[in-house]
Amino acid sequence: MLGVDNELEQLYEEAQQNKVAILKARWTDGNYGCCSTRAPLVEKYRIEYTPEKRMLYLWGKLVVTIEQATQQTEISPEYSPSNYEKKVITWFSERVKQS
Repeated sequence: MLGVDNELEQLYEEAQQNKVAILKARWTDGNYGCCSTRAPLVEKYRIEYTPEKRMLYLWGKLVVTIEQATQQTEISPEYSPSNYEKKVITWFSERVKQS
């Protein structure tokens, strides 16, 4: 699975069933701001699954759109992924082609 987390596979399966699946995580560890509250949860991954398109969002930004009919992949040129996020993008592209 290209070294990506198993949670992504579960998220993809959930998106197939529910059309949208979101995994939230903390942006930073520890305290948030001046108060002793925890850092808020933010959207880490979101997969949208429609009959025409499959879309992957990372940290709230649309990164990959795949047309189902043509299998054409469009990667957002504005997003600069980390090495791990590049693996996630590759995994998502290959996973969509398997479906």
